[in-house]
Amino acid sequence: MTTLRLHVPGLHKANADLFEEAALAVPGVRGVDSWTDRAEILIEDGVGDSALLSALAEAGFRATAIGMRQTTEPPIDMSCSSCEVAKERPSALRLLGLFGAVWLLGTLGKRIGLFDSGYQIGGSSHFFSALAVGVVAGSSSCMAVSGGLMLSTLPKLRSSAAATSGWLARLQPSLLFVGGRISAYAILGGVIGVLGTALTLSPAATAAVTVFAALVMLVMGLDMLGLAPRRLLSLLPRMPKRLAHRIMDADGRAHRAMPAILGAATFFIPCGFTQAFQIYALTTGDFLAGASVLGGFALGTAPALLAVGWASSSLTGRVGKLFMQFSGALVIVLGLANVQNGMTIAGYPLALPDWPLKAQASVAAVDPNVRLVGSTQVIKMKISGQEPFYSPSDRFTVKAGQPVRMEIEGIGAGCRTVFQIPKFGVKVALVNPVNVVEFTPDKPGDAVFSCSMGMFRGSLNVVRS
Repeated sequence: MTTLRLHVPGLHKANADLFEEAALAVPGVRGVDSWTDRAEILIEDGVGDSALLSALAEAGFRATAIGMRQTTEPPIDMSCSSCEVAKERPSALRLLGLFGAVWLLGTLGKRIGLFDSGYQIGGSSHFFSALAVGVVAGSSSCMAVSGGLMLSTLPKLRSSAAATSGWLARLQPSLLFVGGRISAYAILGGVIGVLGTALTLSPAATAAVTVFAALVMLVMGLDMLGLAPRRLLSLLPRMPKRLAHRIMDADGRAHRAMPAILGAATFFIPCGFTQAFQIYALTTGDFLAGASVLGGFALGTAPALLAVGWASSSLTGRVGKLFMQFSGALVIVLGLANVQNGMTIAGYPLALPDWPLKAQASVAAVDPNVRLVGSTQVIKMKISGQEPFYSPSDRFTVKAGQPVRMEIEGIGAGCRTVFQIPKFGVKVALVNPVNVVEFTPDKPGDAVFSCSMGMFRGSLNVVRS
């Protein structure tokens, strides 16, 4: 392939999208990047520049070729969604096999308790205990969110030089990603320790971030499988061109700091263990205490992330292609799961087949698990490591207009450190042997309760008095 350099008088931020659209419509154009008054266009070998220049002229751009160079793959472009290596679309049979493999691994992991750590986070937490939790969390479902995002962005972070160099050069983006993550967790953990609740997200904001990250994962997973339409990729948020080019080198590749920036951003990706340590940091009132536990946790997750990064960069040929396609299927499944989790955090879970919240006909009007003490409806439950995750049931029936007192037995771990009922504004940390929640449901209907990530779910069926 050839990178064609153009001088384009009058090209600027306001008309850059029009320019790129016109160029990409020309057969043989594989990628476009534009600056003020100049652009670089990647074209396939054997494609002349006359058709391209004519198409640009019809769109109102008088471009002049000022040079060209041979290249082996598209440059990494933080502002152009089309500048990516062509991907082979798997057959329908292979797609079925890929998603079947993801389902099988997920089922096995769930049965052996891989996604539900028993580590508790409380007053005895310190650097080494947080480090141990991080090592365990490296194989948890919440860690899979950050890992999935890293996996879907690594192809865009590697330069062609790194892709053809030794294993250490290929692993460099992953090392920078993990380094940025550890640094951000330590620094922001300390800031949380000092500032308290100033940096904690509300349930609504957490839900919005979760759903947004999930949608990005869905699109990127489709892209990894070669199934994402160009228009769908164009919907992803793009970095402002001026900022993008400040962090790009002369050849249009991502600056070496970019993976570290993305790794640092994972601090704000909703993760049960992260949120649990953030809540703990709030109670310390000390920079070093908050920095040590969150930094230690991020350091503990590093081996798992680096293993994923190594596999994605070192596996080549048929094995590498299968790994990338499997990773795409995994990212899509994680994205779908997190759409449901985000909607649950917001208090509006989707009525999926495995979560029939609307099956009200099977719920009795009088619940034997709800005891009336005076005018207060008392529910006693215990958090459990297996279904139902809230024993003796994950569904209770209460009456509207009467106070409810929930006595929750057990100290939570991971995202289960927090118990919340978004519809009623209830959010409490499960840090005591018995934790009490009191509220009054105001009107009939279903109200979901869950952990902070919306993963371990139950519901209250509120009926008329």
